[in-house]
Amino acid sequence: MTAPDASPTTRRGVRSVAVRGVIAFLVLLAVVAGGAVAQRKAVENLGEPAVAVSLSGWLGTLAVKASLAARDLTSPDDGVRSEARIRLAVVLDEMQQQRQRLARRAPLPADVQGALDNFLTAGRALVDIEAADVAERPVYRTIAELGPERLPALLDRLAGRNEAEGRARAEVVTQVQYATAAAALLVLLLSALAISPAIRRARDEVRSLEDEAARLTVGSAAADASRRDLSQFLLRLEQTLAAAVKTVVGLSDVLALGAAGPLNDKQREYAQRIRGDGQRLAQLLEDVHDLALIDAGQLKLDERTIDLGPFIAQTLDQMRGQADRSRIALMHSLPVDMPRLSADPSRLRQMMRRLLDLAIRAGESGGQVHVRVAREPSGGLALSVESASQGFGHPDAEVALSRAEGPGGASALTLPLVKALAERHGGRMSVGPAPGRGSVATLHFPPARTIAA
Repeated sequence: MTAPDASPTTRRGVRSVAVRGVIAFLVLLAVVAGGAVAQRKAVENLGEPAVAVSLSGWLGTLAVKASLAARDLTSPDDGVRSEARIRLAVVLDEMQQQRQRLARRAPLPADVQGALDNFLTAGRALVDIEAADVAERPVYRTIAELGPERLPALLDRLAGRNEAEGRARAEVVTQVQYATAAAALLVLLLSALAISPAIRRARDEVRSLEDEAARLTVGSAAADASRRDLSQFLLRLEQTLAAAVKTVVGLSDVLALGAAGPLNDKQREYAQRIRGDGQRLAQLLEDVHDLALIDAGQLKLDERTIDLGPFIAQTLDQMRGQADRSRIALMHSLPVDMPRLSADPSRLRQMMRRLLDLAIRAGESGGQVHVRVAREPSGGLALSVESASQGFGHPDAEVALSRAEGPGGASALTLPLVKALAERHGGRMSVGPAPGRGSVATLHFPPARTIAA
C-alpha cells in the first residue's frame, strides 16, 4: 500500500493561489506606476509653486525649533546646554538645505535673504559658545529677535504670494497620490479576500492528505513534501505582498506629513487610516511568513543567555507608548531569585510584544496589563501576560490557539504564532481565565532552558 499523492484539488488550489497572487501583484504595480506617471505629469503641467509654499512654512518651523534650542543654551545645566548645541547645529544645517531648495524654486526678497543670513550666522556663533551667559551675547539677542516671530512672519508673507495658485496645484498632486494609495490598498484588500479562500482550501486539503497518510501508515513523506511546497510558496507570496504593503504605508506617510502639499482634515484622516490598516496588514503578513518558516522547518534560533529583568523592562518600555495612548497601565512582577533563560532574544521579544499588543488593544481605558515571571514545580519557568479583559480571544483555549478556528481579524494568527515559537523553544503556551476577571496567556519554558542566577 502506497501513500496518496497530492490530489487534483490540491494542485488546483496551489495553482489558484499562485495565479491570484501574481495577478494581484501585477495590478498593484500597475496602480502604483500609473499614480507615479500621473503625479509626474501633474507636476510638469502645473509647475511647483506649492513646493515653494511648503518649503517656506517648513523654514519658519525650523526657525522656531532653532530658537527653542537656543533658549536651552541659557540653562545652568552643562548637559542640557551640550544637548541644546547639538540640536541647534542639526536644525541650522537643515535650515541651510531647505533655504537652498527654496531659492531654486522661488526668488528670495532682500529682507528675507538678509534675515536668514543674520539668523544662520548668529546660530552658528551660538553653537561655538559653551559658557552659560549666552543670554548676554548679541548673537543670542539676534536669534531671540528673529526666531519666534519675525523670521516665520517674513516666510509666511513669502508663501502667501503664491498661496492661491500653489494650493490649487498642490491639491491636484495630493489627490493623485491619495487616489493611488487608496487604489493600492483596495487592491491589497481585495487580493487578500480573493486569495484567503484558496489558501484555506489548499491548507485543508493538505490536512486531509496528512490524515489519510497516517491511516495508511505510509506516505507521510509525500504529505510533508506537499506541505513544504505550500509553505515555500506562502513565503514567496508573503514577501511579494509585504513589499507592496510597505509601498502603501510609505505613500500614506507622504500624504500625512504633507510633503507634497497641505492636506485638509478629512484627507489627513484618510491617510492615517490607510497607514494604520497597512501596518496591521503588514503584521499579519509577518505572522504568515514566520508560520510558513516554522512549517517548512527553516526557522533558526539564535540562542543566548538572557537576564530577564532588564529584558522585560526594555520590552515594556517599547510598548508603553501604545499603552499610554489606550490609557492602559503596564506592570510586572519578578521573583527575587529569578534564573536566567536560554532562548532567542529576538523571538522571545516577538512573543512578548505580540501578547502585549493583544492585551492592550482589547483592554479598557484605565485598565492594566501585568507581566509575571514564576518558577514552576518542574524547575521550568513561566512567563505570563495577564489582562483585565478577554484580550486573548476565544474562551476555549484550544480554539484560541487554533489557526483554523481561532479569532479572525488582523490578530488571527497571533496566538498560533506565539504557540509555535514557544514550541520551537521546547516549551508550550497556555491560555485561560485570570484570577477574578480577565484572561492570561502563559509561556512555559522547560527546566533545560533555565540557568541559575
